[in-house]
Amino acid sequence: MDIILLGPPGAGKGTQAQRLVETRGLVQLSTGDMLRAAVKDGTPVGLQAKAVMDAGGLVSDAIVSALIGEHLDRADGRGAIFDGFPRTRPQAEALDLLLGERGRSLSHVIELEVDEDAL
Repeated sequence: MDIILLGPPGAGKGTQAQRLVETRGLVQLSTGDMLRAAVKDGTPVGLQAKAVMDAGGLVSDAIVSALIGEHLDRADGRGAIFDGFPRTRPQAEALDLLLGERGRSLSHVIELEVDEDAL
């Protein structure tokens, strides 16, 4: 089961992802957390991301997609919850490709809607 959680910051994507991790044994793939960890660990993708971030740029879709691919390969067949990815059409197309290369497909896309005043 591979799921995308969509919603604005503060909508509870991380909270819901953790519930799915606990109840379904899925892996949460949060691009922000993964980028910070890759930079800290000095992985090849992390070094690429660090160079871009140190220069004040935005990490490219190619780097983020490579990071997602690495984590999917380490998921041991467990389903994934995508938190913060995809954000753009090219990222969505890259995700389709990444999943397809691994014989996987999306099961669900869940949009969390929250009243803006509550956020």
